Amino acid sequence: MHSPAAYRLLPGARSDIGPRRSENQDSGYASGRLMLVADGVGGAPAGHLASGLAVKSMVAGLGEMTEPDANSVQEQVVRANAMLAQTGRDYPSVRGMATTMTGLVMAGDVGYLVHVGDSRAFRLRDGVFEQMTVDQSWVQMLMDEGMLDPAEVSTHPMRNMLMHSLSGALRDPEYARVTPVDLRAGDRWLIATDGLTGYLPAEVIAEQLAEKYDPSKAADVLVDLCWPHSLDNITVVVGDVVETDVASEGWFVGAVAETTRPVRRSQAG
Repeated sequence: MHSPAAYRLLPGARSDIGPRRSENQDSGYASGRLMLVADGVGGAPAGHLASGLAVKSMVAGLGEMTEPDANSVQEQVVRANAMLAQTGRDYPSVRGMATTMTGLVMAGDVGYLVHVGDSRAFRLRDGVFEQMTVDQSWVQMLMDEGMLDPAEVSTHPMRNMLMHSLSGALRDPEYARVTPVDLRAGDRWLIATDGLTGYLPAEVIAEQLAEKYDPSKAADVLVDLCWPHSLDNITVVVGDVVETDVASEGWFVGAVAETTRPVRRSQAG
């Protein structure tokens, strides 16, 4: 009897502060079993901390599982959300911090897409480039209702407003989507924050992903092409699906690779 294929990722990742920001509030992670990005929400406190805590929580929780399923992945999203809530209670100065989170979790011959907010996941399969997530944003809702032309999104005054994010505000963030996806050797996945997708046209992203670069080179090329145009932090994780039992070691990029611990303000004075 033929056993199911064991798929893993050959990953590459890069996070850059971008040309116009003073702080990187994006976090990312890449390994043979997990691709993940998180984008700290602007306008809320400590976006860098929110993204870093969410990514670290997901990596720690999923790293303990040999064969995650949809329910266990969802539980890790709830756990990451609870960590944000608890940190806000412990450190009032960062209460209200929030982050997007989008990723791909490998589980044998299937994968699970995790999605909250407007960071995006894409798949390149047999030359077809496809966006696999739907933004949880105000402008996406307007487009879904037929009230906004896609051509107007880039200039809409509320283009950066999210409908949902991880913030610890709800005990169980039901809006967090965990969706099974089929895997196939040769697929190339891209997970990216809106610092890339908001400033580099989809056709350019598709063209570059289709090049025969290895994943690390592909991530570098996308960031370098986007960099002169972006007004935001840019985080890109690229993963090629391969059939192997050998998992690549993982690494963090962006804010999560720095210190992700809030400073407790003195109560004196």
